This record gives sequence, structure tokens and C-alpha cells, in this order.
Amino acid sequence: MKKRQVTIEEYENPSGTYTITINNARYQKCFVNSIERVLKSFLAESELFFGFYRTDGINLTLQQKKELEKVIPELFQRYGDIKNLNEYLSAARINSSDVIYNFIPSIFDYYLETILFNPKVDWETFKQYHCDYQKHRFDEIIINNFADVLFFYSDSGDFSVCFNTEKYDHGEIRNFIEKAFLER
Repeated sequence: MKKRQVTIEEYENPSGTYTITINNARYQKCFVNSIERVLKSFLAESELFFGFYRTDGINLTLQQKKELEKVIPELFQRYGDIKNLNEYLSAARINSSDVIYNFIPSIFDYYLETILFNPKVDWETFKQYHCDYQKHRFDEIIINNFADVLFFYSDSGDFSVCFNTEKYDHGEIRNFIEKAFLER
């Protein structure tokens, strides 16, 4: 079987965002450590907002999926909040801690798509915005000034970092991403 190759793609949006995508990030041995390193480097130790689109569990066993179906809502209810917005969408908030950082890879595996960021907007505004998830590109969270940096994960194993180019230098972030995901 052919090994999935980890590659990096990047693109700039004329509206002031830059996105770096690590293709097949999930399929490298150091995924958990790389994700934690990147998130802790760019997210402040404060509240995190999550947006979830559909449960999936493609990278999980049936037993793991059943376990996470119970554990994920309990985690957010204990340390924050989680709301089912409709049959496909959920939003959650939680204060950043080692507990949540250690659990994020499991969250990524459970949902089809996940976004997370430190908010610059209130909880009600984000929930309302996320209800129209399919009408927005994920970089619009940056463009609309909801956050300065956003992380996006899809069940294909791709992990993206989208950021405000007025706040972050894309070259510095690219170098950091390469060190976190490609150097071993």
C-alpha cells in the first residue's frame, strides 16, 4: 500500500487572509504532537470556539466512535458549552487547557469538519454565524474579524491554518509549520 505523502499548500486571499494547508497531516506518526505544538503556539490561553460539521468517525473504530459520542459532549458541558444547532451543525466553547489540547485529535477524528479559534466575537454571534456554515468559506471568520487565526480540519486528514496577514507573517508561519510537521 502506498504511504500518504504529507505536503504543504498555501494561498493568499486578496481580502487579507493567508491559508497554509498540510495535506495528509493526520497520517504522520507525530500528528498528535504536531497539532498540539501548532495550536499552543498560536492560540491564546483563553476561550476557544469550535464549529463542527457532521459526525463522521472515518478514522475511528465503531467502539471509539460510540465512546466519543458520549465523551465529547460531556467534556464541553463540564468545561464550557456545546450546542446542537441543527442535525448537521454544532458549536462549542471551552477555555483552553491541556485537557482540551490532548483531546483535540479525537475531536478531529469524530467530526467531518472542525474549525477552532480564539474568538473576537461573543458566543451568540458565533452560533448564529455558524448556522449558515455552508454559505461561508472558513477564511471569512478572519475577514469578518471574528478571529486573527483559525484552524480547520477535515476528515481527509488535511489541517489548515488561516490567518490575518496584517497580524502574522506568512513566511514565519510557513517555517514553523514545516518544522512542526515535516522535520523529524
